Order: sequence, then C-alpha cells, then structure tokens
Amino acid sequence: MFGKIVQKLLIFFLLAGLACVPVPRPAQEPLSFVLDRVEPLVAERRYGEAITILEEAGQTYPETVLPLLKLGQIYLAQHRWLLAEDAFNRALARDLDHPVAMAGLAEALFYQNRFGEALEVWQEVTAAQPQLPGAFTGLGRTYLWLFEFEAARQAFLNQLAHYVDPAAQWYLAALAAPLDVSTAMDYLQAIPATTAQPAERQTPADVLTRRDYLLATLVPFTSQSPQVEVAKATGIALVQVQLWPLAVHALTIAHENSKTEAADAEVLAFLGHALAQSGRPALDLFEQAQKADPDSALPLYFQGIYLRRQGALKAAEALFKQAIELDPENAAIYIELAQTKAQQGNLSVAEALYIASAEVTDGDLQFQLLLVRFYAERGYRIDEAGIPAAEAIIETGEDNAEVYDLLGWMQFLSGALTDSEVSLRQALELEPDLTSARYHLARQLESRGQFDLARAEYQRVVDRDTSGYFREQALKDLQRLNAK
Repeated sequence: MFGKIVQKLLIFFLLAGLACVPVPRPAQEPLSFVLDRVEPLVAERRYGEAITILEEAGQTYPETVLPLLKLGQIYLAQHRWLLAEDAFNRALARDLDHPVAMAGLAEALFYQNRFGEALEVWQEVTAAQPQLPGAFTGLGRTYLWLFEFEAARQAFLNQLAHYVDPAAQWYLAALAAPLDVSTAMDYLQAIPATTAQPAERQTPADVLTRRDYLLATLVPFTSQSPQVEVAKATGIALVQVQLWPLAVHALTIAHENSKTEAADAEVLAFLGHALAQSGRPALDLFEQAQKADPDSALPLYFQGIYLRRQGALKAAEALFKQAIELDPENAAIYIELAQTKAQQGNLSVAEALYIASAEVTDGDLQFQLLLVRFYAERGYRIDEAGIPAAEAIIETGEDNAEVYDLLGWMQFLSGALTDSEVSLRQALELEPDLTSARYHLARQLESRGQFDLARAEYQRVVDRDTSGYFREQALKDLQRLNAK
C-alpha cells in the first residue's frame, strides 16, 4: 500500500516537473520581413492594411523607431496631420534626436499651420543633421509662411550647399523673379527636366509642373524689362496657383515700384487677396485699390470673396453686384455671387447666376460643371434640371469623369440605382482616383445590399481621400456597416 502511494507521488512530481519545462515560443519574425510586407501595400495605397501591420510591429518591436516612422509617413501621404504628429512623437519617445522623426514632426506641424512650432523643429533638424535631404527646404518653406523672405532665401541656399534639391531651386527662382529675372531663369533651367537615378534624386512631378509654369510666366521678359512688370506678372501667376506667401512677396515688390495709381490698383487688389488667403489683414488694401481705380471690378470681387468667407454674406452680395455692373462679362463674379446666394438659402437665384456664368462664357465646360455640381451637391431640381444638364454635357462628347460622377450621384438620389452604378463606374474608368465617385459608388452598393463591396469602396476612400471630407464620411459609414 505504502509502495503504491510513493509510486503515485513520483508520477505526480514527474508530471509537475514536465509542466514546468518552458514551451518553446515561435521565432519572432524579423522586422525587415514585416517592413517588406508593408511596402507593396503602400505602393498600392492599401494604407489601412499597412497601418494595422505597422501598429502591431510598433508594439512587437518596442526598441526601434522604424515602424512608427513608416506609420507617420503614411499619415503624411494621407494628409492626416494629427495622426502623423502622434506617430512621429511616439518615434521620438524612443529616440529623442532621431532626425527623420523630427523632420516628419515638423511637416505635420507645418500643415496644421503651426508655423512657429514647425520652425523650431526644423531649426533643430538642420543644426543636428544638415545633410538630411530636404531639411533646409522644409525650413525655408516655413520661413515663407512666416513672411521672413530673406531667411527663407538663405535656407534654400543652404539646402543647395548641402544637398541639391529641385524644390529649393524652384523656391529660389520664385523669390528671385520679381527682382532679377535672369537669376530666376538660371535657377529654373538648372532643374533637371528628366528623371534621374537613383529614385530619391528624381525631380518630383509637382516641381516640374511648377518649373514649367514659372518659365512660361517669365519667357516674355528680359533683364531689360521693367521690374514692376515682371514682379506684377510673377505675383499674379503665383496667386493663380495659390502660392500665397510667394505671391505676397512678388506683389509687394510690384506695389513698391508702381508708377501710376491705375496700375497699382490691380496690384493692390491681388496683394490684398493673397494676404487674406494667408490669414493676414487685407481690407485696407482693397479700399486703397478701389480708390485708386473706381472703375475696376477687381477690388470689389476680391473683397467680396474675403467677406463671404468671413460670413458677412449681405456685404459680400452688395460688392459682387457692384462688380458685375462694372464687368458684366466676368463669369467668376457670377459664381461668387451664386455661392453667396446659395449660402443664404436662395437656391433659385443661385441657379440663375450659375446659368448666367455659363452663358457669358459661351458654354465653357468649367462653368457648366459648376452648374451641375450645384444641382448635385444641393440636391436641387435634380430630375428636371440637374440630370438633363449633366447628360447635355456628355452628349457633346466630353469624356469628363466629374460629370459622370455628378450624374451618377443625382441618379442615385432620384432612385435610378442601375443607371447610377453605370455612370459612377464610367467616372472611375476615366479617373480611378476620383474619390468622390468612389464614395458615391460605395453608397450605391450599400443601398443595394452589397455590403462587402461597399466596405471595400469605403476603405479605398479612407485610404485615398486627402481632402478629408469624404474620408470622414466613409469612416462613419464603415463604423455603421461593421456594427450591423
């Protein structure tokens, strides 16, 4: 009996000992493998999947900044500035002086208009790592938005001294153009027109576009041209592409060199507009421009835009009406007045103004599209006016993705679901990156009970919409669908 008890105890202790033997854990996947899996997802802009993997990697590898850097870069590409800021801050919590993380943080702050904070970070980056590609360019861009133009110019020069950057060359050209057209042309012509190897030294497409645009602006001028004319042309060109601080720089030079009040009126009007768009006071410049040339509609037009965006709709309306009296063939004024009336809820008058804008341009496609967009976005007179207006554009042979998108959305709103899907898919065939069409298609698919397909489209919108508007809507729709 005693022997059996001892035997059982020995078996118990043996089993207990076996239970205490550590079970081998599966080998941890190397981080390089994780990052390799992320790369094709990023290339295909399947950012949601990439983000999930990187967040998990950030927890699995708590000693390295690499997953968090990649995460921040994805959020920058998506224009999700707060999330980018958070990712780079988490990276800096692991490596306080990591230059790439600091540069990413500076970018995230810059695009939130937190220019003072961005400046401080860029200054730290350039002091600690002056060879980091694009660091001085980032510093220069930030100085521009602080209107410290000489400091910006010096930053761009420092960039070229450390690491040649086509963007810095372009900014130097834009700063030089109002003062020295020959120097500006030299900078522009030094930007390589063809792609180079390695890939990181290729000229970005947007820089090439800006280079060609500024070259075309400056071609009519020589070193003997009047400085005021060059500065004025440069400033107006920069306004048209919404590069506000550079426009302010050029137009200020033009204003300081203007010889006549009438010529200065146009400069003052554009300068006021550029300042207003930069968040600076501008009303006094509009008033000066109006006094300098009472027959010009331009100061009234720009002041009206400023007031409308400030919510002073009645005052803006009065200015636009005065501007139309002075320049009845200017379609842009009709559009601004139409938007003002729409904001006031007077859709019938807004409609008439949109129609008038198209008429004075002899049916220009841009203004016809604005009319169709008005119908679609307001849900106003869709069946009797909106859908026929979109179909009329298509009948002219215009293969325009936006008009198919607007038509598809109006067909959806009117209950023609099959026609809606056909139109929306045509829009995406013409322009696969048209986020509004992809969101509208997701809504259409959901309404027909095709929930998995709708989820996939909503996720593409979340991944690809850099405006933020459709992304926020799609996030809400995904949450609603996933709760079912």
